[in-house]
Amino acid sequence: MQDLARATQMSVGNFYRYFPSKDAIITALVKRDLEEIEAVFEAVQNASDPGAMFMTILRERIETLPFEDAALWSEVQAASYRSPEIATLMRTMDDTVRCNVVKALARIHGDDSADALKAYETRAHLMMLLIHGFAQRKYCAREAINPDQSAALGELVLTTLHDAIFAPPTTPAE
Repeated sequence: MQDLARATQMSVGNFYRYFPSKDAIITALVKRDLEEIEAVFEAVQNASDPGAMFMTILRERIETLPFEDAALWSEVQAASYRSPEIATLMRTMDDTVRCNVVKALARIHGDDSADALKAYETRAHLMMLLIHGFAQRKYCAREAINPDQSAALGELVLTTLHDAIFAPPTTPAE
């Protein structure tokens, strides 16, 4: 709470005038992010080249992810272990992202068959794991990893994401 108050140049007491608890702050953050996520995926769905749009969004996310965002989401994840309400919100967010990734992959490939959707679901899990893991690593290792190493790791993540997005929906590994 002290960090939030400092960042917004408000007192902790003033926060509690707007939010009755830390969980209320987290709930507001998650709801705001869900709205942003829906808008991002709407742009992917409406793009003339959804694959290129998806990669552009992912590249920007990987290359410009602020340390503060990664740190904040680590805190929110930790709060989800203590609060069933936050855990429910986090599951909703994960489900929203995963469903939107699956829809985007179906649009990119023009294939929404049951087998393809199953493959896309697995890819969505992998993509979320890579992005979350990269964000966590970038935040936790910010002092131990130099910018060139971080950029190289980001490129490797993007290459893997590209492969997950554009490989045909049914491969022997799936």
